[in-house]
Amino acid sequence: MKKHTFLLPAATLAVVVFLAGCAANQSAASPSAAGTTSVSAASSAVSSSSSAQKVFTLSELKQYNGKNGNPAYITVNGVVYDVTNAKDWSGGSHHGYSAGQDLTQAIQQSPHGTSVLKSLPIIGKLQ
Repeated sequence: MKKHTFLLPAATLAVVVFLAGCAANQSAASPSAAGTTSVSAASSAVSSSSSAQKVFTLSELKQYNGKNGNPAYITVNGVVYDVTNAKDWSGGSHHGYSAGQDLTQAIQQSPHGTSVLKSLPIIGKLQ
């Protein structure tokens, strides 16, 4: 009779990989009650990320208004997002709001709230 000694190590490895994946999912940012990633989690991600994240002043952010070939960035709760390629931000404006600004209060009063931010690239943070 042929022994299948490789099955036990393979099964053990599969369990370890599965458990590692579960642990990684539990440590990810948890959604808020509205089903969106919390902005504070995004802020933490920016502050703990690599030095590739840029720190903007409000006056620097104003350059990124989506006009004259400039990218379009906004900030919400200190996190700077790139809305350049967002379909609803054509030409750097969205429902009367312009890119290059802090839109924290405006987005909190909007019908969609912060849920739309989870699909946007994070560029950096506001100083």
